[in-house]
Amino acid sequence: MELWKESLQTALDDRFDAAFKELTESNADVRDAVKQQVEASILLKDHPKYDDELKQIADSYFEAMQLLLGEYSQHMYIQGAKDCVTVLRELGVIK
Repeated sequence: MELWKESLQTALDDRFDAAFKELTESNADVRDAVKQQVEASILLKDHPKYDDELKQIADSYFEAMQLLLGEYSQHMYIQGAKDCVTVLRELGVIK
């Protein structure tokens, strides 16, 4: 990959990470969902068989992931608009 593409990807990854960190710090529901997802994922991974109990654990995992993805997508949309303005200001396109 070209150096400028790698640099851009690194910058974008850093922005995405910072935005998600901000989201988890400012939204108790997202924090709870992250905790729920991690706990369910561990239980699912370590469970010796797939039965009704495992199905409930998996359902919990996917419900939490759905919440996280929805919140993340909404937050990233707004953050993307903010980042766009920041970049345009840094490039001198807008003041």
